[in-house]
Amino acid sequence: MAQTWLNPDNLYQKYGVTKTIPNLAGEYRNNGKLREIELTISLSSLTEVEVVQSDQVFVPSGARLVEVEILTHTAAATGTAIDLGLVRTDRTTAIDADGLLIAFVTASMGTAGETSVIRRDVTIPTGLAGTGALLGTTTSNVGYITASRTDATAFTAGLITVRIRYYMP
Repeated sequence: MAQTWLNPDNLYQKYGVTKTIPNLAGEYRNNGKLREIELTISLSSLTEVEVVQSDQVFVPSGARLVEVEILTHTAAATGTAIDLGLVRTDRTTAIDADGLLIAFVTASMGTAGETSVIRRDVTIPTGLAGTGALLGTTTSNVGYITASRTDATAFTAGLITVRIRYYMP
């Protein structure tokens, strides 16, 4: 029996035990136009298929995407890289599957406490790869945040916090 389904109104419905899964993302309230979404990702749970990371948190239409910050809690092990992107609310139409992070490598998540900031023109530390095409642009659709690993090599460890910063012009 299906525990979830997309009803005719394009509303994602959950039933049974799937309704009680804790949310691993949230949005901070800031004074001013800058907004911040934070989510926690267990790298060992990622597959090669883009998976929505939170059913309650999304990037709104008209958001100007500023930067993505990655904070490593547990060092990544074994895997190659991750992608972070957006999908429309129908959960199948990709806005850009790697629009926030593209092939963000394991070495950039290799030490607990390591922090990386990805912006359109500048990365910290400098020379860091992974800038997605959506950074620096304004979204035209509401998008759920998705994550996946880039190849068949599974992560055996790794826990990261991702902060997505945007503003509403």
